[in-house]
Amino acid sequence: MVLAGCQHGAPDAVDSSFIHIPGEDGANQAPAVAWSTDSIDLGILAAGELAQASYAFTNTGAAPLVIAQVLPSCGCTVARDWSSEPIAPGATGTITLEFDAGNRSGSVTESATVVSNAIPSSTVLTFSARVMGPGTPTTP
Repeated sequence: MVLAGCQHGAPDAVDSSFIHIPGEDGANQAPAVAWSTDSIDLGILAAGELAQASYAFTNTGAAPLVIAQVLPSCGCTVARDWSSEPIAPGATGTITLEFDAGNRSGSVTESATVVSNAIPSSTVLTFSARVMGPGTPTTP
């Protein structure tokens, strides 16, 4: 009997197929994420300005944390600087969201969903800003 297989090398990124959520009995053995904050106010931005919101977290669980995806709610936001490597229990990390104010004006609230192997398996990070562009009233 001969067995053959393909090896494509290490994947470039971790995706949600790597996530296994334990049952209720295994919840105390799973990773857990404690966020320093899940909402950031970027303040007043000029139209066309790029701004970043960084969210710090700690793996407070008993197993390595794998962040599979960070899914921004719109094309004006890009997720940056998050580790594709497992994060050990007790270790910390950050996720940075970069916002392009573009030609907008007025109040803006955007978000990104973080998908991981923690319980719960997803977290929504939000940020807000007031974008000042031509013709934007100066009073809130």
